[in-house]
This record gives sequence, C-alpha cells and structure tokens, in this order.
Amino acid sequence: MSSENLLRLLTIFDISEEAEVLINSLRNAGFIVRDVRVEDDEDMLTALEDNPIDIILCKYSLPIFSAAAAAEIIAKSGRDLPLIIITPEYSNECVQECLGFGARDVVSFESSQQLKHVLNRELNDLKNRRAHRHCEKMLRETEKRSRSLIDSSRDAIAYVHEGMHIYVNNAYLMMFGYKDIDDVEGMPILDMVSTDDHAQLKDFLRAYSKQQSEDDSLNLHGQHTDGSAFEITMEFSPASMEGESCTQIIIRDQADNKELEEKLKVLSKQDLITGLYNKTYLIGQLDKFLSAALEGHARGALLYITLDNYENLKESFGIAGLDRLFIDLASTLKAKLEPLGIFARMEGSAFCLLVKDADSNKTEKIADGICQIISKHISDINHKTASTTASIGITLINETIGNIHDCINRAEKGASIALENGGNQQHTYNPSIQDIEEHEKYSHWEKQIKFALKNNMFRLLFQPIVSLHGEPGAHYEIFVRMLDEEQQEISPDIFIHAAEQAELMGFIDRWVIANSFLVLADKLKKKEEMRLFIKISSSTIVDPEFLNWVSERLKALRLNADHVTFQVKEETALNYLKATKATFEGLKALHCRTALDNFGIEEDVFQSIKHFDVNYVRIHQDLISKLATNVEMQELVRHISEEISKKNIQTIAAFVEDANCLALLWQCSVDFIQGYFLQEPDVVLEYDFEESF
Repeated sequence: MSSENLLRLLTIFDISEEAEVLINSLRNAGFIVRDVRVEDDEDMLTALEDNPIDIILCKYSLPIFSAAAAAEIIAKSGRDLPLIIITPEYSNECVQECLGFGARDVVSFESSQQLKHVLNRELNDLKNRRAHRHCEKMLRETEKRSRSLIDSSRDAIAYVHEGMHIYVNNAYLMMFGYKDIDDVEGMPILDMVSTDDHAQLKDFLRAYSKQQSEDDSLNLHGQHTDGSAFEITMEFSPASMEGESCTQIIIRDQADNKELEEKLKVLSKQDLITGLYNKTYLIGQLDKFLSAALEGHARGALLYITLDNYENLKESFGIAGLDRLFIDLASTLKAKLEPLGIFARMEGSAFCLLVKDADSNKTEKIADGICQIISKHISDINHKTASTTASIGITLINETIGNIHDCINRAEKGASIALENGGNQQHTYNPSIQDIEEHEKYSHWEKQIKFALKNNMFRLLFQPIVSLHGEPGAHYEIFVRMLDEEQQEISPDIFIHAAEQAELMGFIDRWVIANSFLVLADKLKKKEEMRLFIKISSSTIVDPEFLNWVSERLKALRLNADHVTFQVKEETALNYLKATKATFEGLKALHCRTALDNFGIEEDVFQSIKHFDVNYVRIHQDLISKLATNVEMQELVRHISEEISKKNIQTIAAFVEDANCLALLWQCSVDFIQGYFLQEPDVVLEYDFEESF
C-alpha cells in the first residue's frame, strides 16, 4: 500500500476501547494507522518529543485533561499538527468552542465517514504545508549556495533591474576596473560598454524585456575605468535577487574556457575511479591499431584481465570497497604496464592492455607477469585484508581480426576459459578449436548442476530489506549458492549461464522456492512474521506448470501467500511480456506479491509499470551506486519514487553502502533499503528489524 495512506496518529482518550473503534474504522477505510495513545499532558509532551505525528485525535470530555489543554500544548511545541476533536454530542456550541481554541474540526463518534473525509483533507493540507516549508528552506539554501558560487566565480556576473546594477561579483568589478560594489550599485549598465555600442545594447534590452529577442547573448566592447576598450560577450537570462525579478548578465572568462576544454579533454579519456584510460579511449585506439593490422603494418595483442572472485569480493567489501581495491590495483599495475601499451579500465572488474609489436611468446610472458603481480598484491579495505587473482584472455591481433567486437569478444572468452580452468592464469583464444571446448565446458557444468540438484548441494543466503518509514515486519531477499564437493560456495557468475544454456534454471528456481518456503514455514510456526523476496528466471516465467506447483506448495505448508514476493528483472519481464503478465496475474490470484528488479534504466522509465501490476520495484544498482555524487541521479530516483508511490507501488533501493546514501534515499522518499550498510547476505536470519536509523 502507498505511503500516502500511512496515518501517524496521537490519540487522547480516557477509554481505550473508544479509540480502538475509531482506529479500526480508519483501517477499514484503507489507512495504515500508526497510533500513539496518551491520557494526560505529561504523556502528550513525551509522545510529541519521541514520535513522528501527523494528526491528533482528542476526545472532547476528559476526566483529567482537556481538548483545550491539548491545543495549548500543540501551540507551545511550535509543531504544525492538526487537532481533531471527537465528541459524543455534536452541537454548534461545541464546534464554536473547539474552533476557538485552535481545533481544525469537530466530528461525532458516530460519523466515521465524515472522519475519513476530514482526515484526508487534513493530511492533504498538512502535506502541502510541509512541502511549502521544504521548498522555502530549499530556496533559501539554494540562494545561499548560488550567492556563494556567484561570488567565487571567475566569470563576471551582474544582476540588473530596469537597466541599473543591483549586484555584481568581484570578477565583474575587476573586469571593468572598480574596487567596491558600492561604486557600481545603481549605475546604468550602459556605462560598462563603449559609447558606440549604447544604441545596440538599448535596442537589445528593450526587445529582451518584451521577450521579442531571439538571442540571449550580445557581442560588445566593454569600457574599462582607465578608458580602454575590450571585446566581451554578454549572456542574458531571467533571474531574481532577494525576491525581485531582474536580469542576470554573465561575461565568460575565456581563460577559464580554455582550461575547461583541457580538463574535459583529459576526462573524456579517463576512468573516473582508477585514473586509467577508459573503455571509450581504448576502443578508439584499438580501432586505429586494427586498421593498421589489416593492412599488414602492425601486429600485437589485446589482454582482457578479470578478477577471479569478483562476486565474493563484492559480498565481503561492497561496491565502495571494490572501488578502493580497483584504485589500489590500478596504481600498482599502471607503473608496470603503461610502458608496454595502453592500459585501460573496461567495466566491472575488467581491465584491458593493448600491446603493440608483440608475438604470442612475449604476450603470454606479460600475462603471466600480471597474474603474479595481482596474486601477490594485498589491499587493506576498512581494516580488512583483500587479495585476489586474475584470469587473462588474449587475442593476437593480425590481419585475421576483422573488427573491434571480434577482438574484444575473443579476449573476453579467453578470460572466461582461464577462470574455468582454475583462475590465476592466461589463455589465448583460438576460434578454430574453441567451439569444441565451449561445448565441453557447458557439458561439464550441466553434469555439476544436475549432481548438485540431485544431492541438495545448494545453499540459501538471506539479506535484510528494511523499511525507511517504520513499516513493521522482517523482509529478506533470497540468494543462492551452489556447493562443490568440499562444500565451498560457487558463485552464480560461474554456474548460472551454464544452467541457462542447459535449460536447468527452472529446476534451480524450484529448489530455491521450495527451500525458501520451508524456512518461512518454520518461522511462522514460531510466530515470527517474515516476508521473503524470491527471484525467478525466464525459464520459470514460461513454465505452464509453475503456478499450479506454487499453489500446491503453499497449501501443503499452509503458508500465507502474502508473505512471499516473486521478483523478475525488468529486462526479462519486457522480453517475455505476455508470459510475465500472465505469471504475475496468476501469482496475484494466489495472493502472492510481485516485484520488478533492476528497475529504472529503460529509456521510458515507467514503461514496464504500464504492463505489470506489481507491489514493489527494486531500483537498479547503477542509479543507487552513483547517488551520492550525482545530483541528476538523485532527482531521477526521487522522481521514480514519487511517481511509483502514486500507483500504490513501494520502492526498494539495494546496494546501500554508507550513511550518506541512506540519508539521500530517505530524502528521495524510497520505501525500503538493503545492502552492506545494513548486512551482507548470510545463512542466518538474525537481523534486528526493530533497530531504528
């Protein structure tokens, strides 16, 4: 249910049964009620200090307290809290008295429908008042930041009202030779340009004020106090200064533009986390090198370097921790590899080295050396030791490589083979023999997965999902790991693709669901409320027997289906639109909940919501990981949360790794969070959901 229906009440009644009747009627009307009950002034003061409250319901006649006293306490607290009086005997005298001491309305005990309408009105008014105050606060903060930025800007900036200066920054004063703002305040803008340009500026300002000018910039000659003239370009835009409408004029610092161009040129080549060359730059250089190789003028190799235990590292240290590891590794490798060629960060845990003038022997020696450097390297992340190994795929570049895609794809496949062979090694991909090896690889993993399914060699992990707004109950997402013969966990990155190729994902989904249901049943027997989020694959979505199977499992274990949420990746849901829609509708009929995972990166952000009736969306990792440093991403997440909530859908933000991200998500009105900031996936269910932020 939408957070718009959440109603946080403070009720003042001497008879608890009377309050309970009202609250039950509100719940029946669709409100999610959070109630704090008090009976006297001391209790009320404590409750106001300790609890978030939206509305106060107070009985008109109380033996040891009064509605008027309650109104006085609200006024003294300075809080904006509507007071609604509940009375057994409704009369004009009672209404006049209550409105006189500050109550917002008076409602009879018997008028539950009227109370519903009154509360909806007051909640809406309260929301608008809070939003207005928030906007005023944001405006003040924005104006303060804006003034600070204006004062420190290297561009000359002035604010003009009816042709007169009302404010300028230091850069503006210096440009025209003035020392103090008092020297130009009230001075006509015409005095800042040469006499020959007065008529041109007057005509422009006249047209601009009437919104008849097609341009917002004008090339003129500035007039310095020493009499010298210089070329300037004035850029005009509407603005306000201390509540007054005016025009902002900016004269750009050309030196700053050149400096900015240089910075952008560097940044366009650079990976922002590691400082290495980025994927775009590498591809550009690889394209040039391939052209030379096709003509027989060059030869070399591309090394595709991936970290072997990426998923385990991510679980242990989180994304922020991984970034620190990448920075550390990049710093170590950069000094060794840059003399050999172009060393770049690709994506995720992948790096590439483009080596020129190298044959197979030289390239393999380089790759072996990289493996040794990485395996010996130890990083300290949050006082924990991190070490890893690398798998390296090699593509030899000569006239047989047709394009960039083939070159990178072969190197990537080589890295995958090196990993499957045990990792910490290199493999040169040979397309002529690799197809046979690919078939053998999938055949191997197919046997391993079937053996694991037959012998129950999978393990469930649980990660808590916690409400940001006090919604009660335990929520966990389910993760699965396959076990080898030594009971060591095998990452899904290794076996899931093989399972998809072998059409075994449906069987893995059923193992996860069946065992998750057993865990849920055990908890419910112990009277421990819990909801589970379970991923399902495309194989399960198109399985015609899936819904009947789920129904039978729920009945056999006597489970409340409302405690189970099935989630599907948004991309998968859109690729299997008809089947997903039918599956979601069937799950709804069983009273299960549904969710879209990896939500929010489609070009039409809300496209999938038009097709699927779901209870939750989990916002895509890419949006959350960039939240703390990207204002546009913050606005997008806020927009998603606000629009989604209008459809009675709740939002989940995963991959939350620090308090800064948590604070931003709260401001963005996200409903639930999960991630390493709370707890990494674990085999036990011991998270304390009563703990507040």
